[in-house]
Amino acid sequence: SIEYWFRCMDVDGDGVLSMYELEYFYEEQCERMERMGIEPLPFQDLLCQMLDLVKPESTGKITLSDLKRCRMAHIFFDTFFNLEKYLDHEQRDPFAVQKDIGSECPEPSDWDKYASEEYEILVAEETANEQLHEGTFDDDYEAEELQVPGEIGNKMEKLVITDLSA
Repeated sequence: SIEYWFRCMDVDGDGVLSMYELEYFYEEQCERMERMGIEPLPFQDLLCQMLDLVKPESTGKITLSDLKRCRMAHIFFDTFFNLEKYLDHEQRDPFAVQKDIGSECPEPSDWDKYASEEYEILVAEETANEQLHEGTFDDDYEAEELQVPGEIGNKMEKLVITDLSA
């Protein structure tokens, strides 16, 4: 099946999957994700993931032998052809893939898992902070929602003044 899917992706028939061919197929997946309301991963980020996954012998080119040598070719092809499976892979524990394929790499330690989880949290927080500083959340609230009713505002002022005079 690796040969079949490789031939499907090798649009120009040169025996090599170029970055242009990968981008061509990924754009189709991006369109599907956008229709579902899912923000797709930028192609450059996906490309880095795929190159790390396959580890091609020649930089910038993926050959059939690279994919046959790779133990995770199914994930590679799912990324470009099967949106449902691609999204499943994206949501899974990254360490579960290593366990599934019986990788030669040792199972990650608790520290590795912890560091990975903390990194994901950090990235999420930074993204939220960037959105906050860019003002992208401003449209989420109506002006009335942000105003403090007069009664509460007066009580708060008295509380602050009382605390300062004490």
